[in-house]
Amino acid sequence: MKKYFWIVFAVAVLAACGGKDTPQPTESLSLSVAPQELSFSATESVSKLVVVTSNGDWTASSTESWIHVNSGSGSGKGSFSVSVDVQDKAEDRSGSVQVSASKGSDSKAATISVKQSGAVVSVAIVPAPAAFDGTKRASTTYQLLIYSFADSDGDGVGDFKGIQSKLDYLDGLGVTALWLSPAHPTGSYHAYDVNDYFSLNPLYAVGSHTSEKAEADFKDLIDAAHSKGIAIYMDYVLNHSGDGNAWFTEAVYDSGSQYRDYYIFSSNPSADVTAGSIPMLVSEGSKAYNEGEWYACGGRGRYHFHLDWVSDASVTVTVTPTDEAPYTGNSGKYIYFGNGEIREFRSSGGTAFDLVTDFESLWGYLVRTSKTSWAAGTKYGVSGRPKVTLGEPVSLTRSSSSVDPSNIALSCYYHSNFAQSMPDLNYGAVAEAKSSAAFQAVALSADKWLGMGVDGFRLDAVKHIYHNSWSEENPSFLKQWYERCNSQYAGGDIFMVGEVLDSHDMEKLYYKGLPSLFEFGFRDNVLSALKNGNGSGFASTIAGFIRDHKANNDKAITSLIIGNHDITRVGTELGKNVAKEKQAAAMLLTAEGKPFVFQGDELGYWGDKSKHGDADIRMPLCWDKSGTQIAKKGLPDGLDGYADMVNGNNSVEAQDADAGSLLNVYKTWSRLRNTYPALAEGEMTKASLSGASIAAWYMTSGSQKLLVIHNVAGSQKEVTVTDSMAKPIGLLGTGTIKEQTLTLGANSSVVFEL
Repeated sequence: MKKYFWIVFAVAVLAACGGKDTPQPTESLSLSVAPQELSFSATESVSKLVVVTSNGDWTASSTESWIHVNSGSGSGKGSFSVSVDVQDKAEDRSGSVQVSASKGSDSKAATISVKQSGAVVSVAIVPAPAAFDGTKRASTTYQLLIYSFADSDGDGVGDFKGIQSKLDYLDGLGVTALWLSPAHPTGSYHAYDVNDYFSLNPLYAVGSHTSEKAEADFKDLIDAAHSKGIAIYMDYVLNHSGDGNAWFTEAVYDSGSQYRDYYIFSSNPSADVTAGSIPMLVSEGSKAYNEGEWYACGGRGRYHFHLDWVSDASVTVTVTPTDEAPYTGNSGKYIYFGNGEIREFRSSGGTAFDLVTDFESLWGYLVRTSKTSWAAGTKYGVSGRPKVTLGEPVSLTRSSSSVDPSNIALSCYYHSNFAQSMPDLNYGAVAEAKSSAAFQAVALSADKWLGMGVDGFRLDAVKHIYHNSWSEENPSFLKQWYERCNSQYAGGDIFMVGEVLDSHDMEKLYYKGLPSLFEFGFRDNVLSALKNGNGSGFASTIAGFIRDHKANNDKAITSLIIGNHDITRVGTELGKNVAKEKQAAAMLLTAEGKPFVFQGDELGYWGDKSKHGDADIRMPLCWDKSGTQIAKKGLPDGLDGYADMVNGNNSVEAQDADAGSLLNVYKTWSRLRNTYPALAEGEMTKASLSGASIAAWYMTSGSQKLLVIHNVAGSQKEVTVTDSMAKPIGLLGTGTIKEQTLTLGANSSVVFEL
């Protein structure tokens, strides 16, 4: 019992002593923050809360000037907010907020990471196309006029050697073919009145101006062009020949000639057409008769001309073959039969006047009352196309200010759609056209040039061969022609393109006969878009054209054209606005089909056919800055009025040196087309981008897909693009990208690889 007492007492004493003098343990400093990372957008201005958990005093701060800490101190558990400045730079940035806590002698720190994304800014488009591998894929053709393209021997007329000397220039333009204007002997500068399908114009030879030398030079050109991957297309005229063609002259002079069937002759055209006895005109019946398409034939021989001159208002002439000795007189009344040939009648008493002369004329004759004047009242011819029979009188019509009578036929008339100097060829009924003498003769001439290495033909005025342009006749004829030429071509399928200078609705029908036609509707739509600043319907319209072509020919090749030798220059149509001309080039070289570039369009040439005629749109190129390399004599009107266009400052040399020139736009976009198969041979489908001024489409070939966008307005436009714009490969003008917004400058274009 005593022992237990003492134990309790000891414990009580110890407890009393410990409670008074033994130190108690202290709580350690704690610090935590949440969240430990803050993220802000470039434009975010909302403050973000940070919670601090601590048992001490704390402060928060940042050394970054763009990071702002609000209410950044406290004791115990608390919070503060962080905000950042809006930034306009594209680069992301990062910083931090430091939180420090203390308690007594203890301290702790925590770091909060602060990140801000870069601003979304407009980035200028910098195209980065793939390197051109040297393979020309684009099938682009350059149309040149032999007589005004390049003169190699200084005689002022373009020639084959001149073309050969400029093959590096043409290769630099990226072209794969040349369409040459008619190369045959001719009676005119333009050469569409062919006088010999089997030979070449001696003027286009260098040195000895002979057809033989011209052929040698032509062969050299073909070989040199082929070495650069450039094909040669000849311009072939199937509708008509020239009146200087030996076929025609013999047919006129000898009604029994084998060539009489090569042309369409009639002694009474109105009756024959109405009766349907002329196969090439029969499908339109009487509607096909057009007095202005019939011309008087002359002849060759010795004839007796008898005038019965009752009064100036009553005159007849009768012509009969004769063996009489020639005689003339001095009556003041004359026979004129062209080429300056004029003979004077002898008075036979009363109202009679007579003349015997050796006569040779293709175009008939006129009776005149003056040797020198063509004034009203001085010439007598015929009105209408009456039946003309030797030995029978023909009533004459006197010229006046409003009436200009036609030549008098010696025996008959011939048909021509175009002019007196271009008589139409006669292929007979279309079902047997390939068996006609004219068809076989012209086809035999084509064989010669194909054998020399020519790669194709451009066919002139094909809607006029048979008179009804809307019928199946011309396509049927052209199919026969194509198959005949293709059978002689050694390089696979020959390229052949026809000219139907008319509406798309007519042109598309001709794909039943040919693999390619010029789509003049393409030019019309390019010009309309650029003139009106509206491109919204462009892509669907052009894609529709192409569908129509393929519906008639599954091998259809749409030939794209914005200019040629028959229509007012693009430069004139667009008011010499170079920015629009550049965009016309870009539209041509980014659409589906086979592009054609007309000589001088790449230099911005202008010319108005309606005001100044054909020569106005066929001016020669100026090659050098000194202005000396020009085929000045290639055209009948020379360079009158065009010194400001055809000169050294606007020469090939000058524009080649100017990176921003129209010429270099053609070069750049042609190279782009040659580089990317989707541009060269792809299928065109409309891209649905909003904006009236935007013409946009996809070009797709295999796995490659490109997005083509043209702003055809004369002002800057924005458009939302949902496709990726990460890979721009072509740019005309100016453009920027901000997120999915594309901004294109006035008349600017861009191509993206998707």
